[in-house]
Amino acid sequence: MANETEQMGVSYCSWIAARNKWLFRNQPVNDIGIDAHMEFIEESGKPKQLLALQIKSGISWFKEKKDGCIVFRSINERQYLYWTTNSLPCIVVLYNPEDNMCIWQKLTSETIERTSGGQGKGFFVKVPLEQVFLNERSNNKLLSYTNLPDHITNYNFLLSQKAFMQIIQEGGIVKLHSEEWVNKSSGRGKTELIVDDGNSIREYSYPYWFPFTPYTEVFPRLFPWANFSIDEDYYEEYDEAFWREYHCIYDKEEHEWLIVGDTFEEYRKKLDPMRSIDYSGEVAEYMLILSLNDLGKSFLTVNEFITQNQVYADARPEKD
Repeated sequence: MANETEQMGVSYCSWIAARNKWLFRNQPVNDIGIDAHMEFIEESGKPKQLLALQIKSGISWFKEKKDGCIVFRSINERQYLYWTTNSLPCIVVLYNPEDNMCIWQKLTSETIERTSGGQGKGFFVKVPLEQVFLNERSNNKLLSYTNLPDHITNYNFLLSQKAFMQIIQEGGIVKLHSEEWVNKSSGRGKTELIVDDGNSIREYSYPYWFPFTPYTEVFPRLFPWANFSIDEDYYEEYDEAFWREYHCIYDKEEHEWLIVGDTFEEYRKKLDPMRSIDYSGEVAEYMLILSLNDLGKSFLTVNEFITQNQVYADARPEKD
């Protein structure tokens, strides 16, 4: 009966994976803690993600609840080391065949805790009840999940945007166009890059939401290699309307605007370089021009070095 229940969990995970276009491969020989591998292949045929799954099926795994989580125990030292040092990102999936609840959690040194306040011999993991296996939110999390060191992950993140940096370096133009729904805590909006390399103009969409975070804080995190300035032509009509309202008086006899404050150029210099166009307090529209900051320039320099053959790259200092 136990084997049948375990197989139900594997079969359910396989079905959910297939619905979300993941390849699912059972691992029938299992003596440590991996029941299946799950792989996502992009439409181009390029592999995007490969995960290792520990699947636990049965109502007994759902008995201990705490702080909105199921506490998954019965983890020994060998399993802890295997999961946390595995070359693949590992997750645990808990499946309840009575109500089809299926939840998951990463298996890392951060999520796996030692018992007895860190002094015990066993380990446990808190699996959030709201972290449903392969709903849209979890699917995105798992596609981006990696157990690589932070410096490798961060470098790969910059590497994914290297083409934009190079276009700017070579004299092209990269613009950030975004529409933020300012009254929505969901962070809903639209964000895209408009890239002109001198030969063609292409648009690259960023179909993500950024809940509870102003977009002015999101942009530097999405593009940490860039400085931001407004597209002055795009904002000119909007800026001029506010300038006339606060720095000019209309002379009805002469039918012209008289400047009583800053000139238009002086007024614009004092404005926030990452400001938006406001639409009735509902939508904030941004059209920003990206330029390379120190990080972007340094990254291109480092990338140029490491992508070339270096004669003495294999030389290593000897330990005493």
